[in-house]
This record gives sequence, C-alpha cells and structure tokens, in this order.
Amino acid sequence: MRKIGLIVIVIIASVYFLFPFYWMIESMTKSTSQLFLGTLSFGSLPQFIENISKTFSYSDGIYGTWFLNSLFYSFIGGFIGTFMASLGGFAFSRYRFLGKRVLFILILGFSMVPGVAGIIPLFEMFKNVGLLNTYWAIIFPALSNIFGIYLMTLYWNQVPQDIFDAAKIDGANDVRIFFQIGFPLVFSAFVTLFLLGFIGIWNNYFLALIMLNSSDKFPLILGLSNINSLVGLPGQSGLYPVIITGSFFSILPLILIFFAFQKFLTPKLVGAIK
Repeated sequence: MRKIGLIVIVIIASVYFLFPFYWMIESMTKSTSQLFLGTLSFGSLPQFIENISKTFSYSDGIYGTWFLNSLFYSFIGGFIGTFMASLGGFAFSRYRFLGKRVLFILILGFSMVPGVAGIIPLFEMFKNVGLLNTYWAIIFPALSNIFGIYLMTLYWNQVPQDIFDAAKIDGANDVRIFFQIGFPLVFSAFVTLFLLGFIGIWNNYFLALIMLNSSDKFPLILGLSNINSLVGLPGQSGLYPVIITGSFFSILPLILIFFAFQKFLTPKLVGAIK
C-alpha cells in the first residue's frame, strides 16, 4: 500500500508539473479565436507552422535576435562566471593567506544578499563608465558569482590534500594541478554551477530592463514581455499565438541544455593515491 501511495503521488505530481507544457504545446497549434474557446484539444498542423512563422518573422525577425542575445549572455556570462568561481574556490582551498577566514565569511554573508539589491549601484556605476545599453551591462554582473565561489570552495575541500601534495612533489605547478588533476574531480560541480548560472542569466528580466533600452540588445525574456504589453492595444489580439509560441521556444534551450549535461552531474570518486 505504501508503494501504491507513492506511485499515485508521483503520478499526480508529474501531471501537475507537465500540464503547463502540454497546454503550451497544444496552444501553439491554435489561432487566436481557437485560444479563447478554452478547449484542451490540439488545433491543426498548418496553424502550428503559421504560428512559428509569425513568431520568427515578427518585426523583421527581431525574435531571432533576442534568442541569439539570450544565448550569448547566458553562455558567456555563465561559463566565465563559473570558471572564475572555480579559480576562487581553488584559491580558498589550496592556499593559506592573511585574512582568508574573514574574507570567506564575508563571501558567505554577501551570497545571502538578493541580487536585486545591487541593481541600482550597478546602474550608477555602468552609467558613469558608459556601459549602459551595451552587452557588457548584462555580462559583467554575471562574472561576479559570490555563491559560486562558496560552492566551489566546498567541492575543492572534498579533494584530498594528499593529491595536491603528491602532484607538487612530482613537479606539477599550480596551473597543471588545477586543470589536469583537480578540475576533473570537481567537474560535476562546475557543470551544476554553470547550469544554475545559465538559467539565472536567461531568466534575469529585471537587470535587462534596467540596463538596456535598445530592442536589438534585448534578451528573449524582455522581448517577450514587450510583446505581451501590446496585446491589450486595439488590433493586437493576434499576438497571442506569437507570445505562446515564443514562450515555448524560450524554454526549449533550458530543457535541451539540462539533458545534454545531466550525465556530467554525477560526482566522480577520488581514487587511491600511490
């Protein structure tokens, strides 16, 4: 009975979480008038193709530009930010220096501060250096991943110090120790942090809203929000299929990147040391 109860709970939870995806997919096959009927049945394949065409041809193909912008912001910011966090975690785990404990406590404390709290100082700083409405206004904040440093420090601490000492005795410098010996052992943490950073940048609506004012630099989430603000205007009800179709393609990269990297999420075991 306990197993049956767990199976029922899992099925109910799966339906609850998967239903929005089903609704989104079947809504992509409908016209605007069919959407307002409120049925859960699929429309037609020609309408599905037409909605995709409308989405990618909207405003001279601006949707494709937004899509590429989001990929650029998320991949560059997520990768470099994760790599710098890995270097910081390696330094905290490997080296001893004055004020290390105090600095780590400060990092731990600042990692608990919401990112929204720093938007206004960032705006003023970027305004003074002339970086507003540029790609760097979205990428630079992503490079400072305080929580990432804390997380990577924890993972680096799990690597036995004897491995570092043995590599040092064999003549390996710190660069080689980091890339060839230590990094493969914390690669699962690197992938996890990269996925979190990628998703965080992809869904960061508020930062883009504050920093950008040119539509050709908008990420996808901000562009879709602008389209959504137009549907209430007279004669703009035909944008509903564009919003739904665009929303589906906005979550598709997140799903694909998760399935592509999920095999790397399993931690590697540290073998014996000779």
